[in-house]
Amino acid sequence: MEMDGFYSQSWEVVWQKDTFTGPGSSIININYVPNLDFDDSVPLSGNLTDPLFSDMSSSDRYYLSYFANGLCPQLVAIDLPGHNPFPRLLPMGYCSPVLQYTMITAAALHMSNVLRPDTDKSLVTPHHASNWDPSRRAMLDALAAKQKALYLLRMAFQDLDIHGRDMVLTAAMLLVTADMIDSGKHGSKAHLDGIGWLLSYAQPATSVGEMLKDFVISDCYIFYVFALTFMDQIPQSSLALNTTIASSAIHYAARNSFICCPAEILQILWSTAIILQKQSTNNDGADRMAAKGLELFMGAMTFNVESWSRNIQQVPLGRQVTDISSRIHTGYTHQMACCLYIIYAIPSVKSFLPENTEQDLEQGLIFHLRHITDKDPNFKTSFWPTFIAGAQTSDPSQQAWIMNRMKRQSRLFPWGFLYTAMETLELIWRERANAPDGLNWLEILRSPEVSFLIV
Repeated sequence: MEMDGFYSQSWEVVWQKDTFTGPGSSIININYVPNLDFDDSVPLSGNLTDPLFSDMSSSDRYYLSYFANGLCPQLVAIDLPGHNPFPRLLPMGYCSPVLQYTMITAAALHMSNVLRPDTDKSLVTPHHASNWDPSRRAMLDALAAKQKALYLLRMAFQDLDIHGRDMVLTAAMLLVTADMIDSGKHGSKAHLDGIGWLLSYAQPATSVGEMLKDFVISDCYIFYVFALTFMDQIPQSSLALNTTIASSAIHYAARNSFICCPAEILQILWSTAIILQKQSTNNDGADRMAAKGLELFMGAMTFNVESWSRNIQQVPLGRQVTDISSRIHTGYTHQMACCLYIIYAIPSVKSFLPENTEQDLEQGLIFHLRHITDKDPNFKTSFWPTFIAGAQTSDPSQQAWIMNRMKRQSRLFPWGFLYTAMETLELIWRERANAPDGLNWLEILRSPEVSFLIV
């Protein structure tokens, strides 16, 4: 028995200012939200028994406590005392209902996944159905909180000056996080488009500021770039993000991100996704597209991963892995997965490459993934290259290894997009078995029915 995502089309955020409508309920007070900035003087977390939270239900206090202690450690590569700023969002949520309800949504969804019974077991006990009850209850709590969060976010987006762009951006980022904890499908695209518009309003982020703000903005850029890779239509907001600004911001984001991926590789993924979209809508300039694709491929292929891996002076402690060996292997997985992505996004590139390039990349990707073991902190940040390796391979033994790896990742990191990723790999493998002339797995992933966000 599978638990479907709780997304409903009627709750999707529409980010045009003049199209917001709220539900009939008026019990949520949104008028007292101050323009809070990210202040490092705020305690890392509030005591959920103090008067600050006294007017909250015991259920909401429970989920906020779980957000701080259960979910926040998964938002950094290594959870070190004093170096994880995300619990600082709790006292901020007292003054920002939209932030509070997005935290509750994400926490309840995560709890629902943690409480899922082991669906891998073939033996179904008489009490199997009742085993789902705790998970369902948490899912229903998440659904109720998300309804409130979406309504409040619509209202906040209408008046950014009152609510504060930073606070609204954080709430949108947490909703994307909640979407990924749920399934990675459906609502993510709308929320990411909103994030894109908010980022386009901001000044280029090139210097180190408050740690929490750095991490939030970085996550927004990371989510945005990886979302572009599988989208059938890129968000309109991508056109508003000036490429020069995006390039400098991506370097900033890569440094402050939990994902150990070079900024240059992220920038190449961004550029490839934009070309893929133009290629899909315009058949003119095929030679120009191929030349640009080859330029991107060579840029990724010749990037010096080992030099990048040693440049850790500005990497925040705990946020990103600083072990050099782990960074080398993880950097190579992103490099090789990026090259494979380019080959399938711009197929004309393949004619310019040596015959065995694709096979060599596949073997190299698997090789480096095998060196990122379960005990490596980057094991829980290497989902995208792991998925690309699975989509690429047609070897049954490699497929079994990838599936087993992703199951182990999902036990350590119970986010719904991993369950979606495993289901999608099985779909790709079935389609490949029925396509003797070859299969472009990226075309399957870009289908609106299949597309999902994996980071």
